[in-house]
Amino acid sequence: MAAIRHHWWWPAVIAALALVALLALGWLLAQLRRHRPGTLSVGGTPPQEGVELRDRALSDAIAAGAGALPGVEHAAVRITGRPAHPRTRVRLTLTPQRAPGAALDALCEGPLRTAHRSTGFPDMPTEVRLQVARRTPRRAE
Repeated sequence: MAAIRHHWWWPAVIAALALVALLALGWLLAQLRRHRPGTLSVGGTPPQEGVELRDRALSDAIAAGAGALPGVEHAAVRITGRPAHPRTRVRLTLTPQRAPGAALDALCEGPLRTAHRSTGFPDMPTEVRLQVARRTPRRAE
């Protein structure tokens, strides 16, 4: 009877180790999964064979165009999603004098429209986040 009471923990240890191994494998697979498309096929539908654009080059081009818009202090762009269905995320920091609606219109009509025409993805979903730069008040002397 005493021998039976002491053998219960071996299956518990094996089950715990198996659970830890499965969790570690899941974590490793999550780390390896790409959140960015890497390259985008260019040229519309169907895409031209062999013509590809790196997602980083496209995001840098959009950010440069957006950063050159009047009233934009900083622009950051990231391309996410799958290569066949990319998504664009834009974050703009506006000067306090710039109206958000005008900045959004200028972004859509300028850099985003150019990027959509260039890549052949006219319906690429885009998320834009606008924020206003904080200015510290100057002390009067």
